[in-house]
Amino acid sequence: MSQEDGLKERLMTLKEFTRKYLSTSSCRLVWPLEKSPLTSTQSSIAYLAQHPLFEQIPDLLHDIELPSLCGEGGPSNVNAWIGTGGTRTPCHFDTYDNLLVQIVGAKYIRCFHPNQSNKLYVMKDTDSSYGKQGNMSALNCEMEDYDLHPLAKDATYSETVLFPGDCLYIPSGHWHYVRSCSTSASVNFWF
Repeated sequence: MSQEDGLKERLMTLKEFTRKYLSTSSCRLVWPLEKSPLTSTQSSIAYLAQHPLFEQIPDLLHDIELPSLCGEGGPSNVNAWIGTGGTRTPCHFDTYDNLLVQIVGAKYIRCFHPNQSNKLYVMKDTDSSYGKQGNMSALNCEMEDYDLHPLAKDATYSETVLFPGDCLYIPSGHWHYVRSCSTSASVNFWF
């Protein structure tokens, strides 16, 4: 995301993040789409996204079970995703196979098969670093402007909501969009 979208990075302690954002977010059980950062000026939206928390605090690995589905070598990366309700991860694909495990809260996920790429308006030539890898879509999932992206109207997808204890396998190269429906904590394993 870019600064123009109103999103910015900020360093803070986990204690400050919890106190300032997570504790206030948890007062709302469900966050509707209208409370997402791309649809409102909510300053209470915060996301510790794709964070190597388990490298910083290795003892936390004792609290999670490494999935055998990641193969004999195990995962190449384990990331924490902790945030308020209303966080959104734009439509993109990863170059790793991915197991997304929901720990707390609920997340809505929309997945597109790679054969839908021609309808997803892949960002390639951009002035910012965002989208330069060719794995980001210009679609604003759940609020698509079909005048701007008419092919998206015919893109087929599957969707699900993950609750605590649920796991979703997202194969390498498959497009996915994620929105937190509540205060949420997830772990993903890339392999």
